[in-house]
Amino acid sequence: MSGVTELYKIAIVGSGLMGRGIAQIALLSGFQKVTLIDLSEKILTRARESIQLWIQLLNTEEKFKKMIANDPFMQDVMKNTTFKEFRNSFDSVGILAENISIEKIMERLTCEINLKKAVSDSDFIIEAVPENLELKKKIFTRLSRFSPSHAILASNTSTMSPTKLAASTDRPKKVLGMHFHGSFPIRGQIIEVTRGEKTNEETMNLGCQIAGRFPSIAGERFILRLEKETPGFVANRLTLARAIHLNWLLDNAIERGISVDQLLAGGLRLIGLDMVGLDTIYNTWKYLEETLSPDFSPGKVITGLVNEGNLGKKTGKGFLEWKNDSPIIKDVSIDNRTKEFLKVNRNKDLALAIRMNEACRLLEEGIIDGYTVINKLDKIENRRYQTFSLGMKRFKEWSELLENFAKRLDKSYLNPCKMMKSGKFKEYP
Repeated sequence: MSGVTELYKIAIVGSGLMGRGIAQIALLSGFQKVTLIDLSEKILTRARESIQLWIQLLNTEEKFKKMIANDPFMQDVMKNTTFKEFRNSFDSVGILAENISIEKIMERLTCEINLKKAVSDSDFIIEAVPENLELKKKIFTRLSRFSPSHAILASNTSTMSPTKLAASTDRPKKVLGMHFHGSFPIRGQIIEVTRGEKTNEETMNLGCQIAGRFPSIAGERFILRLEKETPGFVANRLTLARAIHLNWLLDNAIERGISVDQLLAGGLRLIGLDMVGLDTIYNTWKYLEETLSPDFSPGKVITGLVNEGNLGKKTGKGFLEWKNDSPIIKDVSIDNRTKEFLKVNRNKDLALAIRMNEACRLLEEGIIDGYTVINKLDKIENRRYQTFSLGMKRFKEWSELLENFAKRLDKSYLNPCKMMKSGKFKEYP
């Protein structure tokens, strides 16, 4: 792996939460030069300050424990190790474990607003701008024009086609998807490296090598290599199918005069959407509407919030209101009308059934070759139940549940696929 760090100068386009997070782990990986690119010096100054702060938090036990104080997942991770062991592990904190000073690490970070200048000597470039296909295509066109001919172009897109991005470049063989799963790259474990139709083997191998170099404080990196692309790839396909039911639930609740506060009190999880950004969620659902099924069309509620500019945490208001980067949770007691609405329109097994159905679709499409990879994703995501562990016994019951919901919601995409309904998935461990 040392050869990778010696050869590669990495550039990241976009310094939002994901972009600066990728820059952080690239610096900790030991790459000799990391360039972060955005539209203004002000934005980049804030990004540099944040990156340095995050690295400092990993370097001191007191600061690190304070950072994860309200993070149950990381609290659970740290039960199995001491801070000293964690701090001395390259897999966890990268070159901090080799006692490279924070000052020297930060010296390797260059911030630049001129894209041509920024990527002129880059070997590996990761695009991390909002989920807008036309915007990404324009950036890839410029990257192929300004970067050296040997440079590999990767996208941190969570849903969109590397093939479509590659078509905007002069080097489709050197374009791939590199999706950092989760809202914060050093805390996530999964990176999906996805081949476009023309991506060559050398590009895929180098992409997987580099992804495997990035440290993760949550545990061992899992590089999910996908030889065939699909909208949403794997990790997001499994999650996003539930958006169909969520949109229906929100729209019907609001039409009945049930407030978002009541839905939150009833256990509907909307904080995560606000954290990602409702514009990103909206654009993702629009893309899935166009590429997978019209049933993914964003509902009236989220469309209204996006049109009003209420995009979640980043704007201070979305489904919730935010102050000092924290959601304002109102002390609301759930009323009987909301209880009845949720009782009728939710089912405790529905999310698992939808997830399993989507996993079976991925098997049918040849995106994955067995359900074991889904069980591994479930374990990494700290899910209480592994999808197929329960689904082995309950796939007939869940298939009937999906058929009933698909009919009731008039959303055919929720119908069970043949592989799930027949139990044929058992032949693909």
